[in-house]
Amino acid sequence: MLLQLQDYIQKRQVVSLAELATHFHTSPAVIEPILRQLIHKGRLQKVTSSHCGGCHSCGSHTLELYEWRTNHAIPSNDQSAQ
Repeated sequence: MLLQLQDYIQKRQVVSLAELATHFHTSPAVIEPILRQLIHKGRLQKVTSSHCGGCHSCGSHTLELYEWRTNHAIPSNDQSAQ
């Protein structure tokens, strides 16, 4: 799952925890340790987001954003681009 997660984030550059959990059909609790590992390796950074100023019905996972650090990018495993 680590490689698939890296590819997904690298292609989109900025993703939310909720988006990742939905895409990979799992809970945020499964994704979070992998994100922490990628942050520790310097491949990913957590982006500070502010509330949208609307209804306050968004969950914290919706506003928890992560950005791929392009200076530490690794080659994608996606074979479809070839």
